Amino acid sequence: MKKKVPILTSEDEIDLSRLEKELVSELEKHAKQQSKTVSTQAKLAERISDMNITRDSLNRTMRDVHKQLQMLAREHKSNVHEEDVNLFERLIHDNDKYIEDNNKYLNTMKDLAVRKEYLIQKEEEFAEALAEVADTRKTVIKKALDVEKAKNKMIDGDKLNELDQELNDVQREFDRARDILLKKIEQFFEVRKEINELWLKLKNHTTELS
Repeated sequence: MKKKVPILTSEDEIDLSRLEKELVSELEKHAKQQSKTVSTQAKLAERISDMNITRDSLNRTMRDVHKQLQMLAREHKSNVHEEDVNLFERLIHDNDKYIEDNNKYLNTMKDLAVRKEYLIQKEEEFAEALAEVADTRKTVIKKALDVEKAKNKMIDGDKLNELDQELNDVQREFDRARDILLKKIEQFFEVRKEINELWLKLKNHTTELS
């Protein structure tokens, strides 16, 4: 048995235009929230950077202690043993490694923040292009209905040609707006792919820190 294909009307496309405008609103809200998240991540990066500075200072002092321990360990009468020297050496080595891994993590976080700012920009451009498509879609439908009404009223041929030309003009505007929208969506996908790769990189650095 053949499936019945629903009859689509101009109202269906006007509904699509309305839903597209709703999506524009949601994209704009999401972009604002993303911006707040990026700001929070930037603050976290600053805290990690501050921590690295203090850890580096800590390591310099540890080296001074280690150097003194090494010197005293050679003196049999001192209360310093080889074990003390080795423990401090291990502490310094672990700290050096932690600082190095932390810097890698920090650099990736900074890269991620920059790309996320760019993604927000692309999301805003996506929303702007979609709003243009929604508005132009509605204009095309209204203009097409005007042409249909004019034909039913059997108005003057010149007037009808004028209306047809206006419809062709707004249709071209819609096609241009749609092309721009498709490009903006592709750009959005590309930047999001870069961000996903940075998240994986960050995850690997997190593993190194654990």
